[in-house]
Amino acid sequence: MPVLAQLPYLLLMLFSASMSGIIAIRVYQARRKVARSASFSLMALCGALWMILVTLDSILPSLAWREMLWWLIPLVLLSTLMGLFFFSLEFSLRLKQVPKTILYPTAALTLLVTGLSITNPLHHQMWTISMVNGNAVQVMGKFFLIQLAYTYLLAGASLTLLVRAYLLSKGALRRQTGLLLVGILIPVLVSIATDVFDWNPLPYIDLPAFSILFTVSLFGWATLRFNTFYLLPVAHDVIIKNMQEGILVTDIEGLVIFSNPAAQKILRETETQINDHPIGDILVKWQPEALRAWNAGEEEVQLVSGEEPPQFFRLTMAKLIGDAGEAVGSLLTMYNNTDQKNYEKALNELAIRDPLTSSYNRRYFYEIAYAYFNQTVRFSRPLSILMIDLDHFKRINDTYGHTKGDLVLQRVAAVCRSLVRAPDIFSRYGGEEFILAMPETSLENALLVAERLRRAIEALKSELEGISITASMGVAQTIGEAELTLDVLINRSDEAMYLSKRAGRNRVTAWKSKEL
Repeated sequence: MPVLAQLPYLLLMLFSASMSGIIAIRVYQARRKVARSASFSLMALCGALWMILVTLDSILPSLAWREMLWWLIPLVLLSTLMGLFFFSLEFSLRLKQVPKTILYPTAALTLLVTGLSITNPLHHQMWTISMVNGNAVQVMGKFFLIQLAYTYLLAGASLTLLVRAYLLSKGALRRQTGLLLVGILIPVLVSIATDVFDWNPLPYIDLPAFSILFTVSLFGWATLRFNTFYLLPVAHDVIIKNMQEGILVTDIEGLVIFSNPAAQKILRETETQINDHPIGDILVKWQPEALRAWNAGEEEVQLVSGEEPPQFFRLTMAKLIGDAGEAVGSLLTMYNNTDQKNYEKALNELAIRDPLTSSYNRRYFYEIAYAYFNQTVRFSRPLSILMIDLDHFKRINDTYGHTKGDLVLQRVAAVCRSLVRAPDIFSRYGGEEFILAMPETSLENALLVAERLRRAIEALKSELEGISITASMGVAQTIGEAELTLDVLINRSDEAMYLSKRAGRNRVTAWKSKEL
């Protein structure tokens, strides 16, 4: 048939090859963002070249040139199917790249099979040339069955991998896998129809080569529609690379497809170490608690690092919703709010601490002491209150000045805090008075604590440039007396403290009922 008569068919093939090449280039240009771009581009580019070669085979008049094409066509055909196999393998098994244990043997076997075509002039077992009506026709030989078997092996392996992925997937991921399955079934069915049943409705078009356009188009649509090119427009409106919050975007498979510099800084990983890796691997390496929150489907979690000083992070996790109304990926935002937490802690300390002595203030004392008192009433456990009043403190202010008086208060508070337990609440009660609540402490043990504090205060004279300081103390205890209140208990310790004053100061007195 004259070339002019074949022109519509030739233009269709060239258009198909161009479209396949454009899609391949488009995906490859986004190789840093699109998963499996390398294997896809290999398949699409070789498929485009395959279409071009079979088109040239139909119009070249020179037998020598056509024989060169017959050497090249098996190479690009098998390279197309090899790219298809690699893509299916990476997609089905969620691989970042094809393992070398599979990559190298497959590439070597492909070269070996194509070598049968290149060496055909030596053995003539791949094809022979027959003249039919004055035209040179390629007659396939015994070795062609090897190429045909390898062709169906690659296609069958790819199909099996995608069927597996389809059965294991759901939702949008299943729709994506379904598109890939349709894309691979088209050339397989067309090849079976032409090779086995001699089906050829378009005699001047190589149907298996032409059908690759549908595979490339559907694969490209499934890759871009459900992967990075679809997700990034959804997320990019809220992603600014220079924002303070760390941003991670995952695709539907849970692979990280985007990370901004702030996220890389927080995770202490490079972009290469984050992108294209499962989000679970990233989170567990950073903070195991973050992975637990991710698996539990939590929307927000506060995290604390184990380092010193501790770092605080707020992690939020949200689904990215596509046009169909279902999740197509996830957006994770991580923010280092250590400064905020430290500021809140400082504000809280200001709210509960006496600014001069750094001891707890009276309000906070009552807040904790009430909790201890209720526990005492409920479980009949001992609670002791110690009231401390510095002796002749006005004389110290009048003699040495208020600056020295403030220093005395600070040193007394510091030494007392250093000698009490963590559960005990030591507070400045007012002026030169301090108060101490001691849960789970009997009267006998409370008196021992009071005596230890009294001696420590008396020993401060050497640290205060000769200023003599002593304290009078009173101790009261309750063991869950139902008719007693916290205020009454504190008043009892205050009465006992005044008994110490009247007895000569610088001593400890226990409260005793007047009825005794």
